[in-house]
Amino acid sequence: MGRWQASCVCRLRLAVVISLFWPLRLSLPPTRSSGEECDDGDLRSGDGCSGACELEEGFKCVGEPSLCYIYKGDGICEPFEKEASLIDCGLYTPDGYLDQWATHASSSHEDKDKCPVSLVTGEPHSMVCTAYHPDLPEQRPLAGWFPCVTGGKGPRDEGRERQEGSLERDDEVWLKVCFSRPGVAVAVFVFLTSDGLASGKHPRPTATLHLTDVSGNNHSLGTYELSCRDNPLVINVTHRPDVLAHRTTSVLLNFSSSLVGISAVALRTSSHPSPAAPDNCIPEHEGQNHQGQSCPHRPCGEQGSCAPLLLDHADVVNCTSDGPGHMECAIACKKGFVLQASSGQYLRPLQKEILLTCSSGRWDRAVSCVALDCGVPDPSLVSHATFSCSEGTTFLKRCAVSCVPPAKLQGLSPWLTCLEDGLWSLPEAYCKLECDAPPAIPNASSLLPRCLQGQHDVGSVCRYECKRGYYALESTERTLRTTFLKIQCLEGGTWTRGSCVPVACEPPAPVFEGMYECTNGFQFNSQCVLSCHREGQRLLTRCTKEGLWTEEFRLCEKLQGECPPPPSGLNSVEYKCEQGFGIGAVCSPSCMIPPNDPVILPENVTTDTLEHWMEPVKVQSIVCTGRRQWHPDPVLVHCIQSCEPFQADGWCDTINNRAYCHYDGGDCCSSTLSSKKVIPFAADCDSEECTCRDPKAEENQ
Repeated sequence: MGRWQASCVCRLRLAVVISLFWPLRLSLPPTRSSGEECDDGDLRSGDGCSGACELEEGFKCVGEPSLCYIYKGDGICEPFEKEASLIDCGLYTPDGYLDQWATHASSSHEDKDKCPVSLVTGEPHSMVCTAYHPDLPEQRPLAGWFPCVTGGKGPRDEGRERQEGSLERDDEVWLKVCFSRPGVAVAVFVFLTSDGLASGKHPRPTATLHLTDVSGNNHSLGTYELSCRDNPLVINVTHRPDVLAHRTTSVLLNFSSSLVGISAVALRTSSHPSPAAPDNCIPEHEGQNHQGQSCPHRPCGEQGSCAPLLLDHADVVNCTSDGPGHMECAIACKKGFVLQASSGQYLRPLQKEILLTCSSGRWDRAVSCVALDCGVPDPSLVSHATFSCSEGTTFLKRCAVSCVPPAKLQGLSPWLTCLEDGLWSLPEAYCKLECDAPPAIPNASSLLPRCLQGQHDVGSVCRYECKRGYYALESTERTLRTTFLKIQCLEGGTWTRGSCVPVACEPPAPVFEGMYECTNGFQFNSQCVLSCHREGQRLLTRCTKEGLWTEEFRLCEKLQGECPPPPSGLNSVEYKCEQGFGIGAVCSPSCMIPPNDPVILPENVTTDTLEHWMEPVKVQSIVCTGRRQWHPDPVLVHCIQSCEPFQADGWCDTINNRAYCHYDGGDCCSSTLSSKKVIPFAADCDSEECTCRDPKAEENQ
């Protein structure tokens, strides 16, 4: 509820924490000395208790050591706030006075859907007041009444003719509020939702007030500027003898701007009216007031009696009456219940007590005591958890805390209880994220025996050493090869990835194709023999644990000759050989009919027999090897249709629906689309071409 414990010290002391471990207590808790307003145990300011041990503005400190908190706007009305805090305690009524909220209202401009004037009746729905923002008029909150000025030019259209929000005489905006119990007015309180001040240098909006007495006469109170800084607007009328001689029944407000918003109007009257003031009743022919609008009051001679209050789950604390038509009752809800207004009036959160007034047989508001409800616990209460509230979320009901895997429950109790202040009890358990024992890593041995067990905290590290002939491959890329592997427990309860992969040496260049034989490919300890046949030269080399060859592959010194020119036009492929045809020369293939790509196909596969699941390799070049043969063999080079440059665009292109084009980036399978709907690009696409072909998609699992 906005409260927090400060940590501030006024005298330097030894840390009490040491005493938790040593049997001898080395320090005492801080206590206030003479002249100190507070002492919370440290030297910092800004936390409620300054370094000079003085109470800081806006804070309240209690106890020794002092616990400081911000009291304004925390929803709790404390005794010292009662007279000054409208936000926490509402309007304070001094002894000898009666404060009434408007029970009926009418206005010059009203729309029951967009700007209902009933919003000004009862207590204010909100204490927030803001300036007018012309760019966001639709975002006006329905926390109060705004004039619905319609027809003709709006403020924006007339910006050059008159200032925004100002009114012509014909556009008069007025608000009439009535009170259920006429009395001798002492003060008027006008609560603002908006002060009507638009951007730019415009005059500040004003309100002209008149009091109407039971005889229908108006008494002017003058014109006042409206400002959110002075909210509510308080108008003292004790210096007006003409007002003190009459009982006020309503207040009329005329506004200079249509941008003003009103949330409530209150009338303070004296509990001891002047004998000169007339009786509460009004003649039957009177009561008509501004613009023909009337205030509902009982005519003369009609007496109303107050019906008894029958409220479930409530205690009638005290009732007083000065006649059959007037009564005041203090109502308090029983433990576990809070007040709820059933007639639109605003109540503070978790309000449990209220003063109800009956005048002329009518109670000023309708309230009930409803069960206090804490609502579903906020996820921030216990991280990585879900809450099960099978009993409900009302007073004293409990919710169970369950951890979301892989988090595990730690603590004394998994239950939260709904308390009297509308908050859940502080959790006695939490969900701790842990990692289970890491998975076995092939070709590696653990260096830490504890890693073979579970319950590893987030951030824990397990280390391994790769077997001979293997090196560490971690999720974090490293340029240097090492045989030591490290994995870490992450916040999600998983381990970083890592593995030990076989050491391998770089394959020889394509020019050596067909000239060497190896015992185990290019893996660790594999031995390769390079021979030049006719020349009789032999080169012996071996792959070391560092992934390097003991001898570099090199062409025989006497090796000479050329490859025959590649067959131009074979399989619709032509070649460009700028380096000639000698050993080591490179030729670039291209397809004679664009848009096509040159690719390598197996010997028994042609362009016509190529399946969609086959993924041929695109050929960038062919090279003349030391054996005076082209590699790859031009006979295996074919042309297939190129991919369209529109992959993963939300449209299923049939040309791209194959492995070579990555199945159009997932556009042809509903499971890989965010919209879950396949849209064929071609209108005549048959079911076979537009079907989901990707073997990795959910549809094909």
